Order: sequence, then structure tokens, then C-alpha cells
Amino acid sequence: MKKRRGLRQPIPVSRAREQGKTEKAGRVARACTGEKGAADARETTGACARGLSPELAKNVEYLKEKIGRSDDVVFRDYTLELPEQVPIVVVFVDGLASKEIINEYILEALTFKGELKSEWTRDKKNLVRHVKDKVLNINEVRLVNGLDELITPILSGEAAVLFDGYAEALICNTRGWPYRSIDEPETEAVIRGPRVGFTETLRFNTAQVRRWIRDPDLRVKVTKVGRRSQTDVALVYLESVANPQVVAEVERRLGKIDIDGVMESSTLQEMIEDRRLSLFPTIQSTERADRVVAAVLEGKVGIITDNTPFALIVPISFWEFYYAAEDYYHRWPMALLLRIVRFSSFFFSLYLPSLYVALSFYNPELIPFPLAVQLAGSREGVPFPLFLEVLLMELAIEIIREASARLPGPLGQTIGIVGGFILGDAAVRAGLISPLTTVVVALTAICSFTSPNFGVAISIRILRFPLVVVSLVGGLYGLALATFVLLVYTTRIRSFGVPFLTPFIPLQPDDLKDSLGRAPFWAMVNRPRSYKPLDTKRQKTKARNWWERLFSGK
Repeated sequence: MKKRRGLRQPIPVSRAREQGKTEKAGRVARACTGEKGAADARETTGACARGLSPELAKNVEYLKEKIGRSDDVVFRDYTLELPEQVPIVVVFVDGLASKEIINEYILEALTFKGELKSEWTRDKKNLVRHVKDKVLNINEVRLVNGLDELITPILSGEAAVLFDGYAEALICNTRGWPYRSIDEPETEAVIRGPRVGFTETLRFNTAQVRRWIRDPDLRVKVTKVGRRSQTDVALVYLESVANPQVVAEVERRLGKIDIDGVMESSTLQEMIEDRRLSLFPTIQSTERADRVVAAVLEGKVGIITDNTPFALIVPISFWEFYYAAEDYYHRWPMALLLRIVRFSSFFFSLYLPSLYVALSFYNPELIPFPLAVQLAGSREGVPFPLFLEVLLMELAIEIIREASARLPGPLGQTIGIVGGFILGDAAVRAGLISPLTTVVVALTAICSFTSPNFGVAISIRILRFPLVVVSLVGGLYGLALATFVLLVYTTRIRSFGVPFLTPFIPLQPDDLKDSLGRAPFWAMVNRPRSYKPLDTKRQKTKARNWWERLFSGK
């Protein structure tokens, strides 16, 4: 019997790191010996890299050969006026490094040579260390000994300072590229709540998480993904709360990615998700910083990628795709109502066209008699069969939606209004489409917009078409069978070891407080048990009244 491929059993973080070091050492050894299948550049850097030469000319020649053929790479020659002149070269990328920082905190700092002269006279061998510790005023300076260790930092916006006669160099943090300011998220707007979204700069995003969570257990671990892009990817989690097996699994999957470059977090999402061919996403993406903070506090892991404002959250359940950020900023009765509306819209957006086709073709007796008469009258003179009519209208809605999304803002809104109302009304007046079909398709399209997550909304839009076909072939029985198959399939999906339909399948009674509705905050004492956090208690306050004790399970 063929063994079903499932999620690899997560292992503790310590063991995963030891295994990672062993595997990396083997890959580096093969790379150093020149065997095929060598590790990417980030693994071999510092292991079999070329060391710095005491001759400045050789070091500069090597860097020019590697990266100096581009016009934006600057080699700034400078001379330290010590009792013996010491030539130095500052290497940086114009546009990524700040010229003001280089001029003020490197070159200008090196002109004040009084203390440096005395240190050089006393100890010539440690000139580079004296410059690092007592001359440069930059807050981030580190000493390196390998030439290849200079390349990635230079291409990341840092400046390298090389000294003649010394086999050491300094890497200074001079990043100063243009960046977008922090704005309100456009894809997840709220009526009440923070107006803070992520930007394309990694450190700005991790700093936003730090502003909310001032816990010393918060961990921000940065790794590089992509052989050529060397994109920074940060894992954010609470070490005393997050399940270490989940953290180890995320690190393992990220470590196995072997790709040229990472343009956006969606690349990581496709590379590390459990079911790569599934229509349903098993990783949540968000542009809101507060959603990542809330997920980290629940014991999840946030994955923040440089050069994109969209962060990833793992693990995740299906129902959480329909949770909006403002559900937690309104009082719980309002949040309950909004979620009921949202989940009802999910049902209508998935099943309304297929139910319309199934009832019209196979079970018209289930339609109330006045409505059945109205339906028959509205279809008089329509040249297309009902099934083809629904498919054409659904396809037209998707075309209008795609066209309005690709055009500039005001023009896109105009196209949506013209396509949705004027063309629909004209088609009904011309007798090409029945009015009831227009109402059904329009209501389905409106319901699909209520999903807070764009990824799962696309999945529902795609599933509508096969369900309509199944309804044409099998009616309500076929639709029920398709629903059963869909439920069985989703129960087999895992998100980093967590069942996709939790807390309903398997049942987690305590987690139902934050599922189809939201209980008051004073009633949600525990963190979601589905994610197996180390610290299960969210709050330690005692219930004040009997109904609070009833909700809190005390």
C-alpha cells in the first residue's frame, strides 16, 4: 500500500538547528571541493571564501572583478595621514548607501587623527580595530576577514572600508535608500482600529511589531533566501508562547528553499505551504501590523519579507480567513453580527448560482409557486439555456472585475459601474439575460467581496464554476455529494500540522469562543489550544460574576 505523503513530524528547535548545521557543513564541503550540487553563495560565504590580502590593490581588484563593473558601485580612495601614510578605500553602492552618513561619520571622522596617531604609534598591528572602536561614530560596525564577506553587505547598502597593509576590513551600516512612509493599509481598511500598515522595508516592519510587544521573549530571527537576491526574511514569534515544533518546521522549510530570487512573500508562501496544489491557501497574508501582533500573541509565527508590505502568518485555520481586524475593536455583539453576515455571504457566494441551476432544472417543485411563475415568465424569449446563461454572466462579472482592477482608480470605478449596471440592464432589456439570473449573479458577486482575505475569495470564485457544472449534471444530489467530497478534502488539509477546519474538526470546545462569533474578551481566558502554545493562558483575571464564570469555564 502506498504511503500517503503527509507533513513531516516537527522536531524541537535545538535538534533542528543541529541537523541544519550538519547538512550545511556537508554542502559547504562539497562546494569548496567544486562538486556539482554545491550550496548557494550564502552558505559558502566565510567557509571557503577568499581571505583578505594585506595588499589593498589586490583586494580592490578582486572587488572590481566581482561587482565593480557596474557604474553605481563607488570606490572612494582616501589616505590616513599618520606618521606613515595608510591608503584606504571605501566601497559602497550609490543609491543604496547614504552619502551623508559616509561623508560625516566615516571620512570626516577619519580626519581627526590625534587619538588615532597615538594609538597607531603604540600598536600598529591593530589599526583597524582602533578605527572601529575609537574613531568611527556609526552605531553598527563589524570587522571581517574574508573578501566574499564584503560583497553581500555592500550590495545591501552598507559600506566597506579596506586598509592597505591589513588583512581586515570594516563593514559600516550606511543604508539610506528611498522608502515609502507608513500608511493605512489599502487592502484591509477598518472603521475602528489602528491605521498602521507594513511597508517594503524589513526593519520598519519588525520595529512596528516591537512597538506593540515589549516582551523580552519576542524573537526576530533574520535569514537570507535566494541565491542571487539574498532577500532578508524575518521570523517573529514569542519564544515562551509559540510551539517550538512549529518554529522548527518553519525554519526547516525556509532553509530548504533553493531559488534565484524572492520578489514577494507570495513566493515563500508557495514554497513552504503544505498543499501546494490546493485551491485553499494554508498560509495567511496580511498588510496590517496589528494582525501579525495578534497572531504572535496567540502563539503563531509571523514571516516578514523584505521589499514587500505583505507578511505571512502560520499556522492558520480556514475560518480565520473570514475574521476581520475590526472584529476585535468593536464590542462583541457587533463582532458577532459582522461574522454571521460574513459567513452567510461565504455560503451565498459559493452555492447561490449552483442552487439556482439545480432547483431550476431538477427540483422546481421546491421553489414557491409565485416565484416559479415569475421565473418562468422572466425566461420567456431568452435565447440561452439557464446553465449557459449563468456561466456567461459569471464570466462577464470576472472580466469586469479584472478590467476595473487593472485600470487607474477613477477610471476603474467608472468601468465597474458601466459594466455592472448599464450593460446588465441593457442585456435584460434586450432579452439576452433573464432578470432573475442577473439578480443571482450580482448578489453572488457582492457576497464574494465580503471576504477580508483576497486569497480565499479567489478560491471560492474558482469553486463556483465546477459546482455549477455538478448542479447541472446531478441536481441537488450532485451538489450534496460535491459538498461532502469538499468537506472530506478540507479535513485532510494541514497548516504546519494544524487541522485546517479546527476548532470544529477536530472539535476544540474552548476555541469556539472565537470562531463563528466572538465572546467578550473577559471570557477568552485561554489562547487557542489548536495551535498548542507553551503558555496557554491569555489572561489570569478571575471571573467577577456567575455568567462570567460560565463563559470562562471556571
